[in-house]
Amino acid sequence: MKILLIGKNGQIGREILKLGSKKNTVVALSKKELDITNWKSTREVITEVGPEVVINGSGYHVVSDCENFPDKAFELNTFALKNLSDICAERKITVVNFSTDKVFDGKKNKPYKEKDEANPLQVYGMSKLAGEIVAHSYCDKAITIRTCGVYGGLEGSRAKKGNFVLMIINESKNKKSLEISSEQFASFINAEDLARITLELLSKKVDSGIYHVVNEGYASWAEFGDTITKIANLPLTVVPKDRLGSFSSVKIPLFAGLDVSKIKSIGIKVKPWQDGLKEYISFLRSQNVL
Repeated sequence: MKILLIGKNGQIGREILKLGSKKNTVVALSKKELDITNWKSTREVITEVGPEVVINGSGYHVVSDCENFPDKAFELNTFALKNLSDICAERKITVVNFSTDKVFDGKKNKPYKEKDEANPLQVYGMSKLAGEIVAHSYCDKAITIRTCGVYGGLEGSRAKKGNFVLMIINESKNKKSLEISSEQFASFINAEDLARITLELLSKKVDSGIYHVVNEGYASWAEFGDTITKIANLPLTVVPKDRLGSFSSVKIPLFAGLDVSKIKSIGIKVKPWQDGLKEYISFLRSQNVL
């Protein structure tokens, strides 16, 4: 399978490049090397590469920034994806895009399935939901992967300057305690698992549609943080804090767990979130981060 990967330096992109290159031909470009808001250059690159699949790992992902710069959020998460999907449709190319738990309002209070009604509370979720809609409207070979709580690599997300696990580790070097949201529940996933499952979906040639991909289960962010400290043996006490469903003054769904029964039904192995976290912390130890 020939894959064009856009966003090779992100948490997801790095893992897809590493795993995908073992059995596929992967042409990987950074956001700087291919700006998908530029329709002409995007068309030229896709024509030159001639991929069977385009995986879009780019986007505008910092939730608070999306609230402050909504034009940029919709430009990258919606309109650029519309153009990308349109180009892929012309060439009968499968386009894979990553979306978010934040398309939901969190009122269901149990893991969301792909068919559940979306109702985003903030600009980020709105722009990603709009991206889902245009992708599937313009390309009949579109695959949307909704995910949540992604962490991986030594750098984490460049846009977010790390990830939650690395943040906890860094905070433990300077603090004895840390307040973390107790009222917000989410799912989580090791970026390596996210990449593996994404590639498995492609190898199985699944139908166009939406797929929820996270490690199985959910927890509050406080519980997730506390589990990190225990597995990594960090000298940090997590203090649960009710932030009333707000992060940096942005509304966040109180319950954002994702149901993975759909991908399990097609034979994809999904490990518990605790196991994914243990594997990541083991990786960090092997790299002398811990």
